[in-house]
Amino acid sequence: MMMVGRAAPRDSDQQAAMPGEALTRADVTRGDLVFWKGHVGIMEDRDILLHANGHTMSVTREHLDDAIDRIATLYGQPTGYKRPNCK
Repeated sequence: MMMVGRAAPRDSDQQAAMPGEALTRADVTRGDLVFWKGHVGIMEDRDILLHANGHTMSVTREHLDDAIDRIATLYGQPTGYKRPNCK
């Protein structure tokens, strides 16, 4: 957790509350976070989401739009997009 010199909260609700810039889906790029209730993923680039996927029980690279459609059936739409303040 401190390998880059910054603590990261464990839970997705705590991560969502961290300082950062709120974004829209159109604004996301590499390193931005996507939140659902109880879940978070990090963007590899503007289209690919990396996340611990309960559907496959593994860490997965998935097109964000496909992830949004699939996850929506269980948890709804993303609750937010954020660019963490890494200073």
